[in-house]
Amino acid sequence: MAYNSSYTGPQVDEGVRKGLQIPEIKGESANYASLPGSATSGDVYLVIAATTGYDAGFYRWSGSAWVYMGNTRQDADDIDDSSTTHKFVTSGDLTTLSNTSGTNTGDQDLSTYQLKPSEGAFANGDKTRLDNMADNADVTNTTNVTNAGALMDSEVTNLAQVKSFASSDYATAAQGSTADSALQSVAGDSNPTLGANLDLATYDIVTEASNRPIDLAPHGTGGVVLKGNDESGKIVLNCENNSHGVTIQGPAHSDINTGGSYTLTLPAATGSNKALIETNGSGVLSFTNNPTLTTPVVTTLDMDGAIQELVYTANVTGTYTLSAGNGTIQNITLTGDVSTVTDSLNDGEAITAVIDDGSGYEISWGTTKWVGGSAPTLDTTNKNVIVLWKVGSDLYGMLSGVAS
Repeated sequence: MAYNSSYTGPQVDEGVRKGLQIPEIKGESANYASLPGSATSGDVYLVIAATTGYDAGFYRWSGSAWVYMGNTRQDADDIDDSSTTHKFVTSGDLTTLSNTSGTNTGDQDLSTYQLKPSEGAFANGDKTRLDNMADNADVTNTTNVTNAGALMDSEVTNLAQVKSFASSDYATAAQGSTADSALQSVAGDSNPTLGANLDLATYDIVTEASNRPIDLAPHGTGGVVLKGNDESGKIVLNCENNSHGVTIQGPAHSDINTGGSYTLTLPAATGSNKALIETNGSGVLSFTNNPTLTTPVVTTLDMDGAIQELVYTANVTGTYTLSAGNGTIQNITLTGDVSTVTDSLNDGEAITAVIDDGSGYEISWGTTKWVGGSAPTLDTTNKNVIVLWKVGSDLYGMLSGVAS
């Protein structure tokens, strides 16, 4: 072999020996992924282009995998941070550096700058508040809590209830926006009161079960008032189907205005059959079977049936009092002499006395004025029919006849 070299002897021989040790290149691949799946141990291939994670260069088959024959590639994360000769910068670092003004030369003093807290930057005034806070200050003292618009635990009288509030304890939108305007259930209120008039709208006050009544209980001497509006107050008593009703209504203002308000007190008992209701003149009502009409005025009397007069029967001696209240027909039996006759007849009242004087007793009629001029002599065998009537203050009498 002829060659021109500055090396001679053993140096040339060593170079030739090492050149003979260079492995044979079996082929080329476009990238690492194109390498054969397997090869003979020691085969070498040249990878033309680098791909992610695999550099371009020579790869040798180790018998189980392709091994890169160059230096191991290093990323920025693989560089020792303590190195003074090998440093990498990120794309963010490049952006920061490119935004640096050309006049910012040399080292920059950042000692007066603070890092932004993870919770966000301070707002103006925050540092002043912190500077005004004494070392080891109790930020929960009453003054600080009050200035913050809060309350100390000691100021809350129902602390346990406040701390145990549940969402169900708050007013709903339908009840009111705040607790003091919330619509509360009256079921648990032992003494509920109204703050305004109660409008039932289209609803009723009802009891739902057990035939419970609805009680109205005024305090003291108070009463239940049914106020008037377009007309005087009234109460309607419906039938069980609520399709008919009976109305009890107060008099109109124009009718009651002169006499004023009054009270009617119902009778204390039910009264007997066919009894009538009468008043004592003060509104106290009672039942009576013998009503007394003091000054009745009948313009037209249309009778559909008979007038049945009350018959009074009595044994008389000593004093005989004439009273239409006892009956307009009086059946009298003398059991002794009658020395005094009085009357309580009103002007225009009259009675018919049927007198039995079978024992021959006498009656002293007093100032009675008789038709014919003198008092009759009583028949002792038959009954004497005598009519007595009052005109003004004078009592008149007449023997109608003797009933045999």
